[in-house]
Amino acid sequence: MFESWHLLAEGLVAASQPSVLVAIMIGAVIGLFIGALPGLGPTAGVAILLPVAVSFDGTAAIAALGAVYYGAQYGGAVTAILLGIPGDASATMTVIDGHKLARNGKAGAALGLSIAASFIGGLIGLILLTAFATTIAQAAIAFGPIEMTALMIFSLSLVSVLGGRDLNKAMMSLFAGLFIGTIGLDPMVGLPRFDFGEVRLFDGIEFSIIAVGLFGLAEMYATPPSIGKPQESNRFRFRELLPDVRGTLRCWRELGSGSLIGFFIGILPGAGATAATMIAYTFAKRTSKHPERFGHGAMEGVAAPEAANNSAAYGNMIPMFALGIPGSGTTAVLMGGLLMIGLQPGPMLFQTQSAFVWTIFGSFYIGNLALVAITVVLTPVLATCAFVRPSFLFPAVIAIIAFGIFGINNSMFEVGLVIGFGILGYLMMKLDYPPVPLVLGMILGPILERGIRRTLVASDGDLSVFFQSPIALVILLITVVLLVAPRFLQKRLPSETTIEADASKVN
Repeated sequence: MFESWHLLAEGLVAASQPSVLVAIMIGAVIGLFIGALPGLGPTAGVAILLPVAVSFDGTAAIAALGAVYYGAQYGGAVTAILLGIPGDASATMTVIDGHKLARNGKAGAALGLSIAASFIGGLIGLILLTAFATTIAQAAIAFGPIEMTALMIFSLSLVSVLGGRDLNKAMMSLFAGLFIGTIGLDPMVGLPRFDFGEVRLFDGIEFSIIAVGLFGLAEMYATPPSIGKPQESNRFRFRELLPDVRGTLRCWRELGSGSLIGFFIGILPGAGATAATMIAYTFAKRTSKHPERFGHGAMEGVAAPEAANNSAAYGNMIPMFALGIPGSGTTAVLMGGLLMIGLQPGPMLFQTQSAFVWTIFGSFYIGNLALVAITVVLTPVLATCAFVRPSFLFPAVIAIIAFGIFGINNSMFEVGLVIGFGILGYLMMKLDYPPVPLVLGMILGPILERGIRRTLVASDGDLSVFFQSPIALVILLITVVLLVAPRFLQKRLPSETTIEADASKVN
Protein backbone atom coordinates (compact mmCIF):
# COMPACT_ATOMS: atom_id res chain seq x y z
CA MET A 1 0.00 0.00 0.00
CA PHE A 2 2.75 2.47 1.00
CA GLU A 3 4.68 1.55 -2.14
CA SER A 4 1.70 2.62 -4.26
CA TRP A 5 1.69 6.09 -2.70
CA HIS A 6 5.45 6.39 -3.18
CA LEU A 7 5.06 5.45 -6.84
CA LEU A 8 2.21 7.95 -7.15
CA ALA A 9 4.45 10.71 -5.78
CA GLU A 10 7.02 9.90 -8.47
CA GLY A 11 4.23 9.82 -11.05
CA LEU A 12 3.03 13.27 -10.00
CA VAL A 13 6.54 14.65 -10.50
CA ALA A 14 6.80 13.03 -13.94
CA ALA A 15 3.30 14.26 -14.89
CA SER A 16 4.39 17.82 -14.03
CA GLN A 17 6.68 17.95 -17.06
CA PRO A 18 5.63 20.74 -19.46
CA SER A 19 4.73 18.42 -22.36
CA VAL A 20 2.44 16.28 -20.18
CA LEU A 21 0.89 19.32 -18.47
CA VAL A 22 0.07 20.88 -21.85
CA ALA A 23 -1.47 17.58 -23.02
CA ILE A 24 -3.59 17.41 -19.83
CA MET A 25 -4.85 20.97 -20.23
CA ILE A 26 -5.66 20.57 -23.92
CA GLY A 27 -7.45 17.28 -23.30
CA ALA A 28 -9.39 18.67 -20.33
CA VAL A 29 -10.62 21.74 -22.25
CA ILE A 30 -11.59 19.67 -25.29
CA GLY A 31 -13.33 17.15 -23.03
CA LEU A 32 -15.33 19.92 -21.35
CA PHE A 33 -16.60 21.21 -24.68
CA ILE A 34 -17.36 17.70 -25.95
CA GLY A 35 -19.31 16.94 -22.78
CA ALA A 36 -21.25 20.19 -23.08
CA LEU A 37 -22.22 19.64 -26.72
CA PRO A 38 -25.44 17.62 -27.19
CA GLY A 39 -25.00 14.60 -29.41
CA LEU A 40 -21.39 13.94 -28.47
CA GLY A 41 -19.99 12.20 -25.40
CA PRO A 42 -16.75 10.89 -23.91
CA THR A 43 -16.58 7.84 -26.17
CA ALA A 44 -17.08 9.87 -29.34
CA GLY A 45 -14.70 12.58 -28.07
CA VAL A 46 -11.87 10.17 -27.25
CA ALA A 47 -12.41 8.37 -30.58
CA ILE A 48 -12.33 11.59 -32.60
CA LEU A 49 -9.10 12.78 -30.97
CA LEU A 50 -7.40 9.38 -30.97
CA PRO A 51 -5.55 9.77 -34.30
CA VAL A 52 -4.29 13.22 -33.29
CA ALA A 53 -3.29 12.23 -29.74
CA VAL A 54 -1.25 9.17 -30.71
CA SER A 55 1.05 11.43 -32.72
CA PHE A 56 2.23 12.87 -29.37
CA ASP A 57 4.72 11.25 -27.03
CA GLY A 58 3.18 8.05 -25.58
CA THR A 59 2.70 9.40 -22.05
CA ALA A 60 1.32 12.72 -23.27
CA ALA A 61 -1.06 10.91 -25.67
CA ILE A 62 -2.74 8.78 -22.99
CA ALA A 63 -2.75 11.69 -20.51
CA ALA A 64 -4.57 13.82 -23.11
CA LEU A 65 -7.10 11.08 -23.96
CA GLY A 66 -7.73 10.44 -20.25
CA ALA A 67 -8.28 14.17 -19.73
CA VAL A 68 -10.83 14.18 -22.57
CA TYR A 69 -12.65 11.34 -20.80
CA TYR A 70 -12.99 12.87 -17.34
CA GLY A 71 -13.29 16.39 -18.79
CA ALA A 72 -16.38 15.24 -20.70
CA GLN A 73 -17.80 13.90 -17.42
CA TYR A 74 -17.53 17.44 -16.00
CA GLY A 75 -18.97 19.11 -19.11
CA GLY A 76 -21.98 16.82 -19.44
CA ALA A 77 -23.67 18.61 -16.53
CA VAL A 78 -23.82 21.92 -18.43
CA THR A 79 -26.38 20.88 -21.04
CA ALA A 80 -28.15 18.66 -18.50
CA ILE A 81 -28.76 21.63 -16.18
CA LEU A 82 -29.28 24.44 -18.69
CA LEU A 83 -31.13 22.63 -21.50
CA GLY A 84 -32.47 19.50 -19.84
CA ILE A 85 -30.54 17.54 -22.48
CA PRO A 86 -27.79 15.24 -21.15
CA GLY A 87 -24.50 15.79 -22.97
CA ASP A 88 -24.05 12.02 -22.69
CA ALA A 89 -25.97 9.12 -21.15
CA SER A 90 -24.19 9.35 -17.78
CA ALA A 91 -25.58 12.88 -17.25
CA THR A 92 -29.18 11.70 -17.59
CA MET A 93 -29.88 11.63 -13.84
CA THR A 94 -28.50 15.16 -13.42
CA VAL A 95 -31.29 16.43 -15.67
CA ILE A 96 -34.02 15.44 -13.19
CA ASP A 97 -33.18 17.95 -10.48
CA GLY A 98 -30.53 20.07 -12.21
CA HIS A 99 -32.86 21.38 -14.91
CA LYS A 100 -35.60 22.04 -12.36
CA LEU A 101 -33.14 24.14 -10.34
CA ALA A 102 -32.22 26.08 -13.50
CA ARG A 103 -35.88 26.75 -14.30
CA ASN A 104 -36.31 28.00 -10.73
CA GLY A 105 -33.55 30.56 -11.21
CA LYS A 106 -30.81 28.52 -9.51
CA ALA A 107 -28.80 27.54 -12.58
CA GLY A 108 -25.58 28.99 -11.13
CA ALA A 109 -26.00 27.17 -7.82
CA ALA A 110 -26.67 23.87 -9.63
CA LEU A 111 -23.67 24.32 -11.93
CA GLY A 112 -21.45 25.28 -8.98
CA LEU A 113 -22.52 22.19 -7.02
CA SER A 114 -21.94 19.97 -10.06
CA ILE A 115 -18.35 21.25 -10.26
CA ALA A 116 -17.75 20.55 -6.54
CA ALA A 117 -19.41 17.12 -6.76
CA SER A 118 -17.38 16.22 -9.86
CA PHE A 119 -14.14 17.15 -8.11
CA ILE A 120 -14.95 15.28 -4.89
CA GLY A 121 -16.20 12.20 -6.73
CA GLY A 122 -13.13 12.24 -8.96
CA LEU A 123 -10.76 12.64 -5.99
CA ILE A 124 -12.32 9.75 -4.06
CA GLY A 125 -12.25 7.63 -7.22
CA LEU A 126 -8.56 8.44 -7.74
CA ILE A 127 -7.67 7.54 -4.14
CA LEU A 128 -9.42 4.19 -4.51
CA LEU A 129 -7.77 3.66 -7.91
CA THR A 130 -4.35 4.21 -6.32
CA ALA A 131 -5.18 1.82 -3.47
CA PHE A 132 -6.59 -1.07 -5.52
CA ALA A 133 -4.96 -1.05 -8.97
CA THR A 134 -1.60 -2.53 -7.95
CA THR A 135 -3.19 -5.19 -5.74
CA ILE A 136 -5.40 -6.42 -8.57
CA ALA A 137 -2.52 -6.34 -11.04
CA GLN A 138 -0.23 -8.31 -8.68
CA ALA A 139 -2.90 -10.96 -8.22
CA ALA A 140 -3.23 -11.25 -11.98
CA ILE A 141 0.53 -11.77 -12.51
CA ALA A 142 -0.03 -15.45 -11.62
CA PHE A 143 -1.75 -15.75 -14.98
CA GLY A 144 0.23 -17.67 -17.61
CA PRO A 145 -0.61 -18.07 -21.34
CA ILE A 146 -3.41 -20.54 -20.57
CA GLU A 147 -4.99 -18.31 -17.90
CA MET A 148 -4.66 -15.22 -20.13
CA THR A 149 -6.38 -17.09 -22.98
CA ALA A 150 -9.24 -17.96 -20.61
CA LEU A 151 -9.35 -14.31 -19.50
CA MET A 152 -9.62 -13.13 -23.11
CA ILE A 153 -12.50 -15.57 -23.69
CA PHE A 154 -14.15 -14.18 -20.57
CA SER A 155 -13.57 -10.63 -21.85
CA LEU A 156 -15.30 -11.47 -25.12
CA SER A 157 -18.20 -12.99 -23.17
CA LEU A 158 -18.80 -9.54 -21.70
CA VAL A 159 -20.75 -8.99 -24.91
CA SER A 160 -23.72 -10.23 -22.83
CA VAL A 161 -23.51 -7.14 -20.57
CA LEU A 162 -21.94 -4.63 -22.96
CA GLY A 163 -24.11 -5.59 -25.90
CA GLY A 164 -27.47 -4.05 -25.11
CA ARG A 165 -30.85 -5.74 -25.05
CA ASP A 166 -30.55 -8.22 -27.92
CA LEU A 167 -27.83 -10.82 -27.30
CA ASN A 168 -28.11 -12.19 -30.85
CA LYS A 169 -27.34 -8.78 -32.36
CA ALA A 170 -24.52 -8.28 -29.87
CA MET A 171 -22.98 -11.61 -30.90
CA MET A 172 -23.23 -10.70 -34.59
CA SER A 173 -21.49 -7.41 -33.82
CA LEU A 174 -18.80 -9.30 -31.90
CA PHE A 175 -18.17 -11.72 -34.79
CA ALA A 176 -17.87 -8.76 -37.17
CA GLY A 177 -15.19 -7.34 -34.88
CA LEU A 178 -13.38 -10.69 -34.74
CA PHE A 179 -13.40 -10.80 -38.56
CA ILE A 180 -12.04 -7.26 -38.86
CA GLY A 181 -9.29 -8.20 -36.40
CA THR A 182 -8.08 -10.97 -38.74
CA ILE A 183 -7.57 -8.63 -41.71
CA GLY A 184 -3.87 -8.33 -42.59
CA LEU A 185 -0.86 -10.63 -42.31
CA ASP A 186 -1.18 -13.83 -40.30
CA PRO A 187 0.76 -13.27 -37.02
CA MET A 188 2.24 -16.81 -37.07
CA VAL A 189 3.08 -17.54 -40.72
CA GLY A 190 2.98 -14.08 -42.31
CA LEU A 191 0.50 -14.84 -45.10
CA PRO A 192 -2.09 -12.16 -46.02
CA ARG A 193 -5.69 -12.77 -44.89
CA PHE A 194 -8.90 -11.11 -46.07
CA ASP A 195 -7.00 -8.25 -47.73
CA PHE A 196 -9.28 -8.36 -50.83
CA GLY A 197 -6.21 -7.84 -53.00
CA GLU A 198 -5.49 -4.46 -51.36
CA VAL A 199 -1.82 -4.11 -50.35
CA ARG A 200 -2.71 -1.25 -47.98
CA LEU A 201 -4.61 -3.75 -45.80
CA PHE A 202 -1.55 -5.95 -45.14
CA ASP A 203 -1.03 -4.20 -41.79
CA GLY A 204 -4.71 -4.48 -40.92
CA ILE A 205 -7.05 -1.57 -40.26
CA GLU A 206 -5.91 1.13 -37.82
CA PHE A 207 -7.99 1.02 -34.65
CA SER A 208 -8.44 4.82 -34.74
CA ILE A 209 -10.23 4.51 -38.11
CA ILE A 210 -12.79 2.08 -36.66
CA ALA A 211 -13.24 4.02 -33.41
CA VAL A 212 -13.67 7.39 -35.09
CA GLY A 213 -16.14 5.99 -37.62
CA LEU A 214 -18.27 3.90 -35.24
CA PHE A 215 -18.43 6.38 -32.38
CA GLY A 216 -17.60 9.81 -33.81
CA LEU A 217 -19.12 10.06 -37.28
CA ALA A 218 -22.02 7.72 -36.49
CA GLU A 219 -23.08 9.88 -33.51
CA MET A 220 -23.10 12.99 -35.71
CA TYR A 221 -24.99 11.26 -38.51
CA ALA A 222 -27.68 10.20 -36.03
CA THR A 223 -28.01 13.48 -34.07
CA PRO A 224 -31.40 15.12 -34.72
CA PRO A 225 -31.01 18.56 -36.33
CA SER A 226 -33.34 20.08 -33.70
CA ILE A 227 -30.80 19.53 -30.92
CA GLY A 228 -28.77 22.61 -30.20
CA LYS A 229 -31.18 25.17 -31.67
CA PRO A 230 -30.97 28.45 -29.79
CA GLN A 231 -33.46 28.96 -27.03
CA GLU A 232 -33.71 31.24 -24.02
CA SER A 233 -30.75 30.63 -21.70
CA ASN A 234 -31.06 30.31 -17.96
CA ARG A 235 -29.35 33.30 -16.43
CA PHE A 236 -26.73 32.94 -13.72
CA ARG A 237 -24.03 35.11 -12.18
CA PHE A 238 -20.38 34.16 -12.54
CA ARG A 239 -19.74 34.18 -8.78
CA GLU A 240 -22.51 31.58 -8.34
CA LEU A 241 -20.32 29.09 -10.18
CA LEU A 242 -17.77 29.13 -7.36
CA PRO A 243 -18.42 26.02 -5.27
CA ASP A 244 -20.51 26.91 -2.21
CA VAL A 245 -18.77 25.30 0.77
CA ARG A 246 -21.90 25.29 2.96
CA GLY A 247 -24.12 23.94 0.23
CA THR A 248 -21.57 21.26 -0.61
CA LEU A 249 -21.19 20.21 3.04
CA ARG A 250 -24.97 19.85 3.36
CA CYS A 251 -24.75 17.17 0.64
CA TRP A 252 -21.86 15.25 2.24
CA ARG A 253 -23.84 12.02 2.52
CA GLU A 254 -24.82 12.07 -1.14
CA LEU A 255 -21.28 13.01 -2.20
CA GLY A 256 -19.76 10.16 -0.18
CA SER A 257 -22.26 7.49 -1.14
CA GLY A 258 -22.30 8.58 -4.78
CA SER A 259 -18.50 8.46 -5.00
CA LEU A 260 -18.24 4.98 -3.46
CA ILE A 261 -21.13 3.59 -5.51
CA GLY A 262 -19.71 5.13 -8.68
CA PHE A 263 -16.24 3.69 -8.19
CA PHE A 264 -17.24 0.12 -7.36
CA ILE A 265 -19.93 0.02 -10.05
CA GLY A 266 -17.37 1.45 -12.48
CA ILE A 267 -15.02 -1.47 -11.81
CA LEU A 268 -17.64 -3.92 -13.07
CA PRO A 269 -17.20 -4.42 -16.84
CA GLY A 270 -20.31 -3.32 -18.68
CA ALA A 271 -21.95 -1.44 -15.80
CA GLY A 272 -20.42 1.94 -16.56
CA ALA A 273 -21.08 5.45 -15.32
CA THR A 274 -24.73 5.52 -16.42
CA ALA A 275 -25.70 2.61 -14.17
CA ALA A 276 -23.62 4.13 -11.36
CA THR A 277 -25.46 7.46 -11.53
CA MET A 278 -28.86 5.75 -11.50
CA ILE A 279 -27.98 3.61 -8.47
CA ALA A 280 -26.42 6.58 -6.66
CA TYR A 281 -29.47 8.78 -7.29
CA THR A 282 -31.88 6.05 -6.14
CA PHE A 283 -29.81 5.37 -3.01
CA ALA A 284 -29.65 9.09 -2.18
CA LYS A 285 -33.42 9.44 -2.53
CA ARG A 286 -34.21 6.38 -0.41
CA THR A 287 -31.84 7.41 2.39
CA SER A 288 -32.86 11.07 2.38
CA LYS A 289 -34.88 12.60 5.21
CA HIS A 290 -36.86 14.53 2.57
CA PRO A 291 -37.25 12.21 -0.44
CA GLU A 292 -40.21 14.28 -1.65
CA ARG A 293 -37.79 17.01 -2.76
CA PHE A 294 -36.15 14.76 -5.35
CA GLY A 295 -37.47 15.43 -8.81
CA HIS A 296 -38.47 18.98 -7.87
CA GLY A 297 -35.08 20.68 -7.70
CA ALA A 298 -33.17 18.99 -4.87
CA MET A 299 -29.50 19.91 -4.62
CA GLU A 300 -28.81 16.37 -3.38
CA GLY A 301 -30.23 15.11 -6.69
CA VAL A 302 -27.37 16.88 -8.47
CA ALA A 303 -24.63 15.99 -5.98
CA ALA A 304 -25.13 12.20 -5.95
CA PRO A 305 -25.11 11.44 -9.72
CA GLU A 306 -22.33 13.94 -10.49
CA ALA A 307 -20.07 12.44 -7.81
CA ALA A 308 -20.89 8.92 -9.04
CA ASN A 309 -20.34 9.93 -12.66
CA ASN A 310 -16.75 11.08 -12.14
CA SER A 311 -15.80 8.40 -9.63
CA ALA A 312 -16.99 5.71 -12.05
CA ALA A 313 -14.69 7.10 -14.75
CA TYR A 314 -11.67 6.17 -12.62
CA GLY A 315 -13.22 2.86 -11.57
CA ASN A 316 -13.38 2.00 -15.28
CA MET A 317 -9.60 2.35 -15.44
CA ILE A 318 -8.89 -0.60 -13.11
CA PRO A 319 -10.04 -3.48 -15.36
CA MET A 320 -8.42 -1.80 -18.38
CA PHE A 321 -4.99 -1.13 -16.85
CA ALA A 322 -4.78 -4.09 -14.42
CA LEU A 323 -6.49 -6.84 -16.44
CA GLY A 324 -6.53 -5.61 -20.03
CA ILE A 325 -10.34 -5.72 -20.07
CA PRO A 326 -12.15 -2.58 -21.29
CA GLY A 327 -15.05 -1.98 -18.93
CA SER A 328 -16.89 0.49 -21.20
CA GLY A 329 -16.93 1.90 -24.70
CA THR A 330 -14.64 4.79 -23.71
CA THR A 331 -12.05 2.57 -22.02
CA ALA A 332 -12.18 0.28 -25.06
CA VAL A 333 -11.10 3.25 -27.18
CA LEU A 334 -8.47 4.19 -24.58
CA MET A 335 -7.19 0.62 -24.65
CA GLY A 336 -6.88 0.91 -28.40
CA GLY A 337 -4.78 4.03 -27.85
CA LEU A 338 -2.44 2.08 -25.56
CA LEU A 339 -2.08 -0.64 -28.19
CA MET A 340 -1.36 1.96 -30.87
CA ILE A 341 1.59 3.35 -28.90
CA GLY A 342 2.94 -0.18 -28.44
CA LEU A 343 1.76 -1.04 -24.91
CA GLN A 344 -0.29 -4.09 -23.91
CA PRO A 345 -2.70 -3.33 -21.03
CA GLY A 346 -2.76 -6.01 -18.34
CA PRO A 347 -1.01 -7.14 -15.16
CA MET A 348 2.48 -7.09 -16.71
CA LEU A 349 2.08 -3.41 -17.61
CA PHE A 350 2.59 -2.56 -13.92
CA GLN A 351 5.86 -4.54 -13.97
CA THR A 352 7.34 -3.57 -17.33
CA GLN A 353 6.00 0.01 -17.60
CA SER A 354 5.53 1.01 -13.97
CA ALA A 355 6.80 4.58 -14.49
CA PHE A 356 4.38 5.07 -17.39
CA VAL A 357 1.36 3.78 -15.43
CA TRP A 358 2.01 5.96 -12.38
CA THR A 359 2.73 9.01 -14.53
CA ILE A 360 -0.68 8.53 -16.12
CA PHE A 361 -2.28 8.14 -12.69
CA GLY A 362 -0.46 11.30 -11.57
CA SER A 363 -1.83 13.11 -14.62
CA PHE A 364 -5.34 12.12 -13.51
CA TYR A 365 -4.81 13.87 -10.16
CA ILE A 366 -3.47 17.01 -11.84
CA GLY A 367 -6.27 17.01 -14.41
CA ASN A 368 -8.99 16.55 -11.81
CA LEU A 369 -7.68 19.50 -9.79
CA ALA A 370 -7.14 21.70 -12.84
CA LEU A 371 -10.66 20.99 -14.14
CA VAL A 372 -12.19 22.80 -11.15
CA ALA A 373 -10.61 26.11 -12.16
CA ILE A 374 -11.00 25.47 -15.91
CA THR A 375 -14.69 24.60 -15.56
CA VAL A 376 -15.46 27.66 -13.43
CA VAL A 377 -13.75 29.94 -15.94
CA LEU A 378 -15.19 28.31 -19.08
CA THR A 379 -18.74 27.50 -17.96
CA PRO A 380 -20.18 30.75 -19.42
CA VAL A 381 -18.56 29.84 -22.75
CA LEU A 382 -19.73 26.23 -22.43
CA ALA A 383 -23.25 27.47 -21.77
CA THR A 384 -23.11 29.41 -25.04
CA CYS A 385 -21.72 26.42 -26.96
CA ALA A 386 -24.59 24.30 -25.69
CA PHE A 387 -26.84 26.20 -28.11
CA VAL A 388 -24.65 25.78 -31.21
CA ARG A 389 -26.52 24.22 -34.11
CA PRO A 390 -25.19 20.84 -35.29
CA SER A 391 -25.24 22.24 -38.84
CA PHE A 392 -22.47 24.65 -37.78
CA LEU A 393 -20.60 22.39 -35.36
CA PHE A 394 -20.41 19.03 -37.13
CA PRO A 395 -18.77 20.19 -40.42
CA ALA A 396 -15.87 21.60 -38.36
CA VAL A 397 -15.56 18.36 -36.38
CA ILE A 398 -15.65 16.25 -39.57
CA ALA A 399 -12.87 18.41 -41.04
CA ILE A 400 -10.75 17.75 -37.91
CA ILE A 401 -11.45 14.03 -38.21
CA ALA A 402 -10.42 13.93 -41.88
CA PHE A 403 -7.22 15.86 -41.12
CA GLY A 404 -6.35 13.57 -38.20
CA ILE A 405 -6.96 10.33 -40.12
CA PHE A 406 -5.09 11.57 -43.19
CA GLY A 407 -2.16 12.55 -40.97
CA ILE A 408 -1.61 8.98 -39.70
CA ASN A 409 -0.21 7.62 -42.99
CA ASN A 410 -0.97 10.46 -45.45
CA SER A 411 -3.57 8.21 -47.07
CA MET A 412 -6.91 9.19 -48.57
CA PHE A 413 -7.71 5.47 -48.62
CA GLU A 414 -7.93 5.58 -44.81
CA VAL A 415 -10.15 8.68 -44.94
CA GLY A 416 -12.49 6.66 -47.16
CA LEU A 417 -12.37 3.80 -44.66
CA VAL A 418 -13.37 6.05 -41.74
CA ILE A 419 -16.32 7.37 -43.76
CA GLY A 420 -17.32 3.79 -44.50
CA PHE A 421 -17.13 2.80 -40.82
CA GLY A 422 -19.15 5.93 -39.98
CA ILE A 423 -21.91 4.72 -42.29
CA LEU A 424 -21.62 1.23 -40.77
CA GLY A 425 -21.93 2.72 -37.26
CA TYR A 426 -24.98 4.74 -38.29
CA LEU A 427 -26.68 1.65 -39.75
CA MET A 428 -25.83 -0.35 -36.62
CA MET A 429 -27.33 2.40 -34.47
CA LYS A 430 -30.53 2.50 -36.52
CA LEU A 431 -30.85 -1.30 -36.56
CA ASP A 432 -30.01 -1.52 -32.83
CA TYR A 433 -26.72 -3.37 -33.28
CA PRO A 434 -24.36 -2.30 -30.45
CA PRO A 435 -20.92 -1.07 -31.60
CA VAL A 436 -19.00 -1.88 -28.38
CA PRO A 437 -18.93 -5.69 -29.03
CA LEU A 438 -17.43 -4.99 -32.45
CA VAL A 439 -14.65 -2.99 -30.77
CA LEU A 440 -14.15 -5.75 -28.19
CA GLY A 441 -13.79 -8.34 -30.96
CA MET A 442 -11.42 -6.20 -32.98
CA ILE A 443 -9.12 -5.47 -29.98
CA LEU A 444 -9.23 -8.78 -28.09
CA GLY A 445 -9.64 -11.15 -31.05
CA PRO A 446 -6.01 -10.99 -32.27
CA ILE A 447 -4.72 -11.35 -28.68
CA LEU A 448 -6.94 -14.40 -28.16
CA GLU A 449 -5.87 -15.91 -31.49
CA ARG A 450 -2.16 -15.60 -30.66
CA GLY A 451 -2.72 -17.05 -27.18
CA ILE A 452 -4.65 -20.09 -28.44
CA ARG A 453 -2.27 -20.85 -31.30
CA ARG A 454 0.88 -20.51 -29.20
CA THR A 455 -0.59 -22.65 -26.43
CA LEU A 456 -1.60 -25.38 -28.91
CA VAL A 457 1.85 -25.31 -30.51
CA ALA A 458 3.44 -25.77 -27.08
CA SER A 459 1.03 -28.61 -26.16
CA ASP A 460 1.22 -30.37 -29.56
CA GLY A 461 -2.44 -29.59 -30.24
CA ASP A 462 -3.77 -30.97 -26.93
CA LEU A 463 -6.97 -29.01 -26.13
CA SER A 464 -7.20 -30.49 -22.65
CA VAL A 465 -4.38 -28.17 -21.55
CA PHE A 466 -6.95 -25.36 -21.22
CA PHE A 467 -8.80 -27.33 -18.52
CA GLN A 468 -5.78 -28.40 -16.48
CA SER A 469 -5.29 -24.99 -14.85
CA PRO A 470 -7.70 -24.39 -11.90
CA ILE A 471 -7.67 -20.61 -12.52
CA ALA A 472 -8.46 -21.04 -16.22
CA LEU A 473 -11.18 -23.58 -15.43
CA VAL A 474 -12.90 -21.19 -12.99
CA ILE A 475 -12.73 -18.35 -15.51
CA LEU A 476 -14.20 -20.54 -18.25
CA LEU A 477 -17.03 -21.67 -15.96
CA ILE A 478 -17.82 -18.02 -15.14
CA THR A 479 -17.79 -17.33 -18.89
CA VAL A 480 -20.35 -20.07 -19.53
CA VAL A 481 -22.60 -18.72 -16.76
CA LEU A 482 -22.30 -15.19 -18.15
CA LEU A 483 -23.38 -16.35 -21.61
CA VAL A 484 -26.14 -18.71 -20.49
CA ALA A 485 -27.69 -16.60 -17.69
CA PRO A 486 -29.22 -13.87 -19.96
CA ARG A 487 -30.99 -16.48 -22.11
CA PHE A 488 -32.21 -18.33 -19.02
CA LEU A 489 -33.56 -15.13 -17.49
CA GLN A 490 -35.27 -14.17 -20.76
CA LYS A 491 -37.24 -17.42 -20.64
CA ARG A 492 -38.10 -17.14 -16.95
CA LEU A 493 -39.03 -13.44 -16.83
CA PRO A 494 -42.11 -12.04 -18.62
CA SER A 495 -41.38 -9.94 -21.68
CA GLU A 496 -42.22 -6.25 -21.94
CA THR A 497 -44.99 -6.98 -24.44
CA THR A 498 -46.54 -9.54 -22.08
CA ILE A 499 -46.49 -7.05 -19.23
CA GLU A 500 -48.08 -4.37 -21.42
CA ALA A 501 -50.76 -6.81 -22.56
CA ASP A 502 -51.56 -7.79 -18.98
CA ALA A 503 -51.74 -4.14 -17.97
CA SER A 504 -54.15 -3.36 -20.80
CA LYS A 505 -56.42 -6.22 -19.68
CA VAL A 506 -56.54 -4.83 -16.15
CA ASN A 507 -57.41 -1.39 -17.48
